[in-house]
Amino acid sequence: MIRLFLPHLRPVRAMLGIGLGASVAAAAMQWAAPWPLKFIFDSVLARKPLPAWLGWLPQGRIGLLAAMVGAMLVIAVGLGVSDYVANRLVATAGQRVVIDLRLRLFRHIEAQSLGFHHRRRTGDLMARLGGDIQAIQSAMVTAVPTLSRNGLTLLGMVGIMLAVNWRYTLLAVAMAPGLFWVARHYLDRIRGVQRQARRADGEASAVAQEVLTAITVVQVSGTEATEATRYAAATRRGLEANRQAIVWQSEFTPLVTAAMTVSTVLVLYFGVQAVLQGNLTAGDLLVFMAYLRGMYSPMRQLAKLAGVVGRAQAAGERVAEILRTDETVAEAEHPRRLARARGAVSFHDVIFAYPGQAPVLCGIDLEVAAGTRQALVGATGSGKSTLLRLIPRFIDPIRGSLRLDGIDVRQLSLADLRRQIALVPQDPHLFGTSIWENILYGSHSRERAAAVTAARAAGVNDVIAALRDGYETVVAERGETLSGGQRQCVAVARAMARDAPVVLLDEPTTGMDAQLEGVLQHAMDRLADRRTTITVSHQLAGLRMSDAIAVLEAGRIKELGTHAELVRARRTYWRLQTLQTGAPTMVAAATDPPTRRSSSRDPSGDLE
Repeated sequence: MIRLFLPHLRPVRAMLGIGLGASVAAAAMQWAAPWPLKFIFDSVLARKPLPAWLGWLPQGRIGLLAAMVGAMLVIAVGLGVSDYVANRLVATAGQRVVIDLRLRLFRHIEAQSLGFHHRRRTGDLMARLGGDIQAIQSAMVTAVPTLSRNGLTLLGMVGIMLAVNWRYTLLAVAMAPGLFWVARHYLDRIRGVQRQARRADGEASAVAQEVLTAITVVQVSGTEATEATRYAAATRRGLEANRQAIVWQSEFTPLVTAAMTVSTVLVLYFGVQAVLQGNLTAGDLLVFMAYLRGMYSPMRQLAKLAGVVGRAQAAGERVAEILRTDETVAEAEHPRRLARARGAVSFHDVIFAYPGQAPVLCGIDLEVAAGTRQALVGATGSGKSTLLRLIPRFIDPIRGSLRLDGIDVRQLSLADLRRQIALVPQDPHLFGTSIWENILYGSHSRERAAAVTAARAAGVNDVIAALRDGYETVVAERGETLSGGQRQCVAVARAMARDAPVVLLDEPTTGMDAQLEGVLQHAMDRLADRRTTITVSHQLAGLRMSDAIAVLEAGRIKELGTHAELVRARRTYWRLQTLQTGAPTMVAAATDPPTRRSSSRDPSGDLE
């Protein structure tokens, strides 16, 4: 897990280095802090001579007292300044590391395939971007500076204590091995329940996201109480796990204090005896006791920060689990460049199946000439939308190939490929900004005039201008303040602004009222002009002017031809047409529209 986070430390290594140096200085101040008191006790009060290496200090009692008090003030100021610099630099570096980590996690999630996003719950991913990163941030900002300084202080103090009196040092650290074992035991238990707490928080976020996204369905179904119970259950699991972590942390802290007390009592008992026997000075004992107290400070800090550290470790594991997941769409090592495609799209023996399921597409062969209109029709589950998703490589076939202008799309970079494609989905997503900014989403222009031009070119300007604030209308979350037809008009204008040579239309007029359906049909005709357009639709009336219509059934193309040809054939398409119109279509008068034809392996019959 640590290796995943190391790259984020490199940009701040200078800041961390200076902060670590300040931590060393702070530790040195703490190492030096007891010595002035020693000389006050031994040389000022007990009148013992100073060591030879301090012969340059004042020899008078008052002068020496003033020098020692001054030294204490210098040490205090140095400790304060060093602490300030260390805490500020390490905390700032930690903040930057966390921000970089959050951005890396977001970009990683953003780059994953649609299959990844379909399997993962959005609320849980949001919890990892939010609560888990926040837990790591708390540790970086609070625990790391505290533990780094205390760790340095501990090492230095043990060294000095060994130099002062190694016997008493061994006595002082006699409890340390057991205490470290207890600390590890409790930290493991705390980390375990924190994992449960983070999972429960992720589940609670997922439930909340699902409910709030579908609040209309929840309210009309009268299931508010049911969903509140589901949310409360997940929240209670997290609360119980956090409560258990607090209990174990509360047990751990007194154990540290008890161990420190036992060691202090033992050293004090034998130390005072040594002073009374003249084998140790009172100042030496005072220094030793100060170091003993300082030696256990890191353990006390660890006890206080056990919950923060445990949460950060559990959160780090959840973040690392996502970062280790690699379901990105594979790109060629040396992709071919494509500035602007002509728009010829071809499928060659394409087979696709979702993991663990039967094939959705079974040997699809289809040629769509540049600048033509291809329609895909068929019953629900026949593979129409799956076929459409292959073009921008939301998914890849398990066999066969898809080509754009004769180039296998897997040989192109995703950026080049998707720049050639504009998508108008059945339920377009609008962002919480103005209409004109939504129109320009994904286009190179950032000028309002470009959005107006695109809307006029698509023939939807009147619909948008009729909104309360026209192009300045701010869209509510998920576009709820607009009707479905208005959202679709914005989506068509967005596709027009993108000016891509290939346009994909996925059920673009489903559920539209007659007036807006006419506007949208006219807009899509404009959008399709001189562009390769592939339309998925159940509504056959809008497909009559298509150059070719492919009828899919159980993942295979059963029929292919123009509207008139398919009606005359009186097969699957004719039956669908009859069901929608309520009466057999008059085929005698049907004629082919004067448009270009798409080609396929077998344009007149079954393709199996």
